[in-house]
Amino acid sequence: MKKFFKTLVKIILSVIAIVLLSGLFMMLGSLLFYGKTFFNSNWENANLVMLFGTTGQLLGALFITKYIMKKPLSYIFIKKDNLLKNIFIGLLIGFLQISTFVIIALVLNGFSFKGLDLKNLNLFFIAYFIVFFIQSTSEELLVRGMLTRALLDKYGKNVAIYIPSIFFGLLHLANSGVTFISTFNTILVGIFFAKLLFYKEDIMLCSGAHAGWNFSMAIIYGLPVSGFNGFNSLLNFEILNTNICDKVYGPEGSFIVTLIEVISILIMFYLERKKEKLNG
Repeated sequence: MKKFFKTLVKIILSVIAIVLLSGLFMMLGSLLFYGKTFFNSNWENANLVMLFGTTGQLLGALFITKYIMKKPLSYIFIKKDNLLKNIFIGLLIGFLQISTFVIIALVLNGFSFKGLDLKNLNLFFIAYFIVFFIQSTSEELLVRGMLTRALLDKYGKNVAIYIPSIFFGLLHLANSGVTFISTFNTILVGIFFAKLLFYKEDIMLCSGAHAGWNFSMAIIYGLPVSGFNGFNSLLNFEILNTNICDKVYGPEGSFIVTLIEVISILIMFYLERKKEKLNG
């Protein structure tokens, strides 16, 4: 019973730390962009403020690991070795996945290309890249880092892959335009990220893939990101077929992403088997 209450207190303190830090950084973001301690969701670049607020989640995850759980950051799969290389590879993976979706959607006449807008290649382009990386890393540290490690230590690898992936999918249920297929696809994305994590044992590879996925959707291709839209992008498309790309939720509500993620997961199974044979 004593151990249960001790764990409960740690969980409560962790939630409080994340909520307070997230609120603080959202307030700072609003001050930075609007000169006010609050912002309206329909203001220009409101998405930037909300994404900046996830800095609190990222710092909260690091704080919890170091000072509440009293573990080194390597416990949640953070590695210094090949850090920039793994981030770059992850970014490339995310970009290639979404680019594959766009190409298939164009071939199937699901999209109409509206043009290139180079004026959006500005400081906001860089700012969005930074905050998308922060947002993606914060989610990865909380889900693929802390939750995965806790389940891995107690229940083993399979549980540590699939339970956080399901949880990752359920986290998006409150987003605009959510559907069964969008939730299913988000779970598949979670499984793919988990496979990347265990293949390299480096969460920054997952953070890069997650950031590359979201940033490419929003700022390069101008598509909704899990129900969030209104981004100024380099390339602009009109969605012609909602079966190919959901107008509200975005690519993750499409059967094309189902196909891309299933193939990506199968590739990871192949790479795992190959790695086992080499090490075996």
